[in-house]
Amino acid sequence: MEAKIFKVTKAVSYLCIIYGLIVLFLIGPFHIFNFFYLLIGIILFMLCRYRVSIRKKIGMKACRILNGLILTFVTVFLLFEIWIISFSLRPCARDADHLIVLGSYISETGPSMDYKARLDSAYAYLMENEKTIAITTGAKGPNEPVSEGEGGRRYLIEKGIKEDRILAETESYNTAENIANAKKLIGKDAGQNKIVIVSADYHLFRAYYLAKLAGFQNVSCKGGHGLFALLPQYYTREFFAFVKELLFTRSA
Repeated sequence: MEAKIFKVTKAVSYLCIIYGLIVLFLIGPFHIFNFFYLLIGIILFMLCRYRVSIRKKIGMKACRILNGLILTFVTVFLLFEIWIISFSLRPCARDADHLIVLGSYISETGPSMDYKARLDSAYAYLMENEKTIAITTGAKGPNEPVSEGEGGRRYLIEKGIKEDRILAETESYNTAENIANAKKLIGKDAGQNKIVIVSADYHLFRAYYLAKLAGFQNVSCKGGHGLFALLPQYYTREFFAFVKELLFTRSA
């Protein structure tokens, strides 16, 4: 049994290292979490290589406790991932008063693949629901030519959405601020309006949680599909991001 666990762990370490290198190749080293899978792979590999000396040093009892903690974490993590995947499959409401599009990176050539997927999803909704007003969100980052909110607004206009149907929020730097500032733009009775939040599939559950925390009572979500190869990276990051929101984000 132990030999099988060792072989599986070693195989997982190789897969994590390979996937970590793929992530860095696709999106670069510009965010600390982009190194996550590479680091996990290296740690697992080192644990496999030095497992005998580690066991001798800390003792069998400590090893069992460590294994139990790891198993508990993996179980909680997998249950959370199942939940956010199932949440992303829920249908959104029709005829929303406002559509809040959560921003993502934008370059000189236009929205990133992730942001473009969100904006295309928003465009499809706006075409089907002609009375809905869109709010594109996000400030200008250090490596962005314009704010994410303004870049998203321009993209939708170029696709054919009328200018008077799009508001740009340009001062927010994270999801909680995206939603809080969009609420200010909506104005009086924003909490009672029918709201649809558009973001990447992996991001919807956290966005929904923050929207409820901000006081939106009638809210649903619509996803956009980004690059498939990066989904494990983003879904994993979302677990830690949601834990951070639970610990540190309070209602407005």
